[in-house]
Amino acid sequence: MVGTGSSRFAGSPANRRHNINVGAKALHGLLIKPGEEFSLLKALGEITGETGYLPELVIKDNKTIPEFGGGLCQIGTTLFRTVLASGLPVTARRNHSYRVSYYEPAGTDATIYDPAPDFRFINDTGNYILIQSRIVQDDLYFDFWGVRDGRLVTTTTPVIYNIVKPEPTKIIETTDLAPGEKKCTESSHNGADAYFDYTVVYPEGATTTSVQERRFSSHYVPWQAVCLVGVTATSTPATDNTDSPADSVATSTSQTTPPSETAVSGETAPDSSSN
Repeated sequence: MVGTGSSRFAGSPANRRHNINVGAKALHGLLIKPGEEFSLLKALGEITGETGYLPELVIKDNKTIPEFGGGLCQIGTTLFRTVLASGLPVTARRNHSYRVSYYEPAGTDATIYDPAPDFRFINDTGNYILIQSRIVQDDLYFDFWGVRDGRLVTTTTPVIYNIVKPEPTKIIETTDLAPGEKKCTESSHNGADAYFDYTVVYPEGATTTSVQERRFSSHYVPWQAVCLVGVTATSTPATDNTDSPADSVATSTSQTTPPSETAVSGETAPDSSSN
């Protein structure tokens, strides 16, 4: 065993669970060649209804909408954690737009969306790595099997700071719902920044570098809740109302001076993810 990573998806709806299972099976049994840069999107292949995926929520264009393959970020996040546990170099990783409860603690997630962003890493062990997946109730695991070379891995606990409350709930009146009926299309999430440090110390002669040091930094925007409220056809629908002032919350921070950051590859990709 070279390394193991896990994440929990308790509370996921049926379609999300289905997509996680399909994605996990797609990686089970794959071999990564020595020196190969592994691309998660390439390994998953086409993400469509024809390849077995169901519609589920994804974050796209500042909205949360259903698309085929929603939930595959559970695959990306778990694989990211497995790579870290294995001490491998990460070449492309991007965090979600907002904090998602499935991927806490903040800063340890990895989002994917075809064609970008991708999650990629290099097998620098000098030997093949076998990927095996397993799902135990509400927990997803990836196990990497190969040859240990004696590298030592240290990952610090994520530091979460600059907590920012979202704007009050946005209320949109509509005649598409029965009068008084309410349907929320977005839920609220606090914004935040997070980082953790990743260090790999290689044994003598195992690689061209003796130490790999990296800081993974993440920025999550505050996410406003949006709810539709049904009105009668004679009413004049409003398009941008908010809850009463009593429901609004002030912006707060738990740390005012952010730490130094190291750029994370893939952070400039389009604002989409499979949630």
